Amino acid sequence: MATLTVEIDTERDLPALQAILTRMGLEFEVEDHDDDDWGDLSGAEIEAIKAGMEDFKSGRVVSHAEAMAQIEDHIKKRKARA
Repeated sequence: MATLTVEIDTERDLPALQAILTRMGLEFEVEDHDDDDWGDLSGAEIEAIKAGMEDFKSGRVVSHAEAMAQIEDHIKKRKARA
């Protein structure tokens, strides 16, 4: 048995390709993928990345400098309580 992987860019070409493979008597499986290649990432990892991308697009982010300042402030407060 051999495996053939075909990537198509145009969804409208899929029915024609399926018809050809069916006429040839070949078994095939259609996998729907996002436009991006996520490699070996799990579904949960992909969803977390997409959520982060939405946060970025919506402006729910802080700069590195702001994040570091918040962390340093938190550390100072913890040390002051000790």
